[in-house]
Amino acid sequence: MESYISGDQMKIEKMFEYLSPDILVIGTGKHEFYHGLESLINGLQKDQKEAEGIDFIIRNEWYEAKLVSEDVCIVYGEFEAGESDVEGKQVVINMDTRITAVVHAEINGRLVIDSLHHSVPYIYQQEDEYYPKTFASQAEEAMRRSAVLEKDIQLDSMTGLFNRKFTEKHISRLLTEEKADGLLFLLDLDEFKKVNDQKGHQAGDALIKRTAAVLEEHAGDSDIAGRIGGDEFMLFVKGVHSRNEGTQIADQLIEKIGIIFTGMDLEQSCSIGIVRVRKGDLSFTKAYHNADKALYKAKEEGRGTYCWYETE
Repeated sequence: MESYISGDQMKIEKMFEYLSPDILVIGTGKHEFYHGLESLINGLQKDQKEAEGIDFIIRNEWYEAKLVSEDVCIVYGEFEAGESDVEGKQVVINMDTRITAVVHAEINGRLVIDSLHHSVPYIYQQEDEYYPKTFASQAEEAMRRSAVLEKDIQLDSMTGLFNRKFTEKHISRLLTEEKADGLLFLLDLDEFKKVNDQKGHQAGDALIKRTAAVLEEHAGDSDIAGRIGGDEFMLFVKGVHSRNEGTQIADQLIEKIGIIFTGMDLEQSCSIGIVRVRKGDLSFTKAYHNADKALYKAKEEGRGTYCWYETE
């Protein structure tokens, strides 16, 4: 059976010496009905073309034989045919296959297969298909689209950063499940309304996108950057960081966003509130609240600067 399903031309040709010229073969698909060796060979040649790049291996096989007469027996059994190369595939085809075969012994002792019936109980195998490749490819595509959709619903459509809902969700997970250390930066563009009023909404949108790009640049693989309001952004930098490191990050953000303002001939600036989280000692809500207080203080101090939240 391994030769029969392998798609390997050499294995299949070697198998022919055991097949009767008048063999009857019935498979799962409606098209898999072959009367005579010539008909079977034509069908297998078509299957070989479809099977290019696909290798199956047989697992969990068993067979038994029941004697019908002195020189004829029925062989029956089942096996699992699975794809051998599954790397990178989310959907892998494994086919549980049942077979029955009528075998007779010639005078010289050579065994010859007179009929073979193999059945794959797989509803997704379509007519004229060697294996259920249509289902496999459709399922792969559905899973790919699902993954893309899942990612899309997490992102802010304008900036590509996490939206408010998923910014909160991902940071909350880090704080509650992982008990993570980190620094939370709450960033707001000062007097953003003036940008829209003086330069137009296209300029405002461009400023939002460029600011988001700066935050994304600072976010490592384990960090979270999100847009949580019109001109308000959040960055959670995971890990144990000193106050000096947090100050350096804030300075860099203000400097780089300031370059954007200058390049757009704008006089505005940005302000940042910073909160340190130790071992997940704050919930997202509390950390956000504290960062907002620090941000408010930064604006009170003249904007274009940062403030740390200090325990009251």
